[in-house]
Amino acid sequence: MKTSRASVDSGTAYTVKSLVKALNILEVLAEEDPPYTLTQLSRRLRLHVSTVHRLLANLLRHGFVEEDPLTGGYQLSFRVLRMGLSVLDRLDFRRVALPLLRELNQRTKETVHLAILQGTQAISIEKFDSPQPVGLDARLGGVMPLHCTGVGKTLLAYHEGELLESLAKPPGFARLTSHTLTELSPIRKELERIREQGYALDQEEAVEGLRCVAGPVFGHQGHILAAFSVAGPAMRMTPERISEIAHLVQETSRQISFRLGFRREMQLAGTESKEQSA
Repeated sequence: MKTSRASVDSGTAYTVKSLVKALNILEVLAEEDPPYTLTQLSRRLRLHVSTVHRLLANLLRHGFVEEDPLTGGYQLSFRVLRMGLSVLDRLDFRRVALPLLRELNQRTKETVHLAILQGTQAISIEKFDSPQPVGLDARLGGVMPLHCTGVGKTLLAYHEGELLESLAKPPGFARLTSHTLTELSPIRKELERIREQGYALDQEEAVEGLRCVAGPVFGHQGHILAAFSVAGPAMRMTPERISEIAHLVQETSRQISFRLGFRREMQLAGTESKEQSA
């Protein structure tokens, strides 16, 4: 006896307003570490306190949210963490990439990040901390802009859609430091340079005093799957050191991508076809 599988089309599915509001609460709680109070959530979501209270009561009952005993605020529970980890386990490329990224971390003694594209941002899915006294204080699951971070620019450089043009629409590219590129033409040239040299640089463009070198991870079909970076304080990431790390990043990118079935000639063929159609 055959069983039918009903598929859900997100474009035609009915909207359950209370469910959407509850999901918005989870998204807000995922953005920041400090617990949110009921009043803060109400203001942030522009919902009545009684509405937020009712939704939180259900989220608490089902174990998605928990109350912080010290502040009385609300935060995501470990049940949500388990759900997130189950998603990460489905990313098979992590099993290939992580041993090589751990080796890169040990060789450079700087913080190493692995990130994927999520909408219009990069999200960190793995990291190896620097053993040095002054390191990068970054959290797993943190989101990063695409136009001014190493991993973000790498993901953007090899993206095949119209993401760059979409990001350029108002309000445009945010200026985070005095080094941030905010105009479309210079950013486009920067992405071309990344594709030519095979790695990206973040020269204090997202955070003052922080520099990084990033590289791509390609799958067997030649599409970018993820990006990784080596990041550290500017006082250690000198031009000479960046040059050394860039070589290691390129080599690590080649090793991971090769083990995932990517061959360089595939990327070159894809580039030539794009140029011919342009």
